[in-house]
Amino acid sequence: MELLFDFFEDHVKAAAVVQRRRPLALGTLCFVLGALSWVVAMTVSGRLGPLPFNWVTLAFFLIWELGTGFALVACLHLISDMEGFQGRAASLFVLFGLANLVWALAVPVALVFLAAFPRTSWPLTAAFLVVGFTNLSLKARSLQDTYQVSSGRAWFTLILPYLATVLVSTLVLFLTMAGLFIQVMKGFG
Repeated sequence: MELLFDFFEDHVKAAAVVQRRRPLALGTLCFVLGALSWVVAMTVSGRLGPLPFNWVTLAFFLIWELGTGFALVACLHLISDMEGFQGRAASLFVLFGLANLVWALAVPVALVFLAAFPRTSWPLTAAFLVVGFTNLSLKARSLQDTYQVSSGRAWFTLILPYLATVLVSTLVLFLTMAGLFIQVMKGFG
């Protein structure tokens, strides 16, 4: 419990403790609790989309969060290692899990904003964006503490996997549309 408080109050001390002990079970638990909070907040706010709130949906999001968290940490560790920075991926995983706990704020925020603004959805969207940005900033700080890099370098390294995902998705969409266009044109010719 002390590690959790230190993460938000004295992040350098928390990073040092995580470097020494590497409590992977705590990191996994924090990822799961963060994902659970996100799913509950989305369900309460009616933003889960066409998916029902049941065990299958919950299990899917929990596995998704653990998988993407692991993949993000692996990718960031690889990038940092290629740049010559020393750090441990296990420590980064634990710190990212602790950063994910900020999503626990989304549930009370959703309830308050739904009570205060029942007819409009933009304040709740703005609140979720603030919580999401706080999560990203805690992850950048964790990257900074783990690999001893500057704040700018941490943000740049953190954004790279997201940017690569957007670029690859755009390329795949473009190639799919081009292939579909070529097939339609062959059908007319």
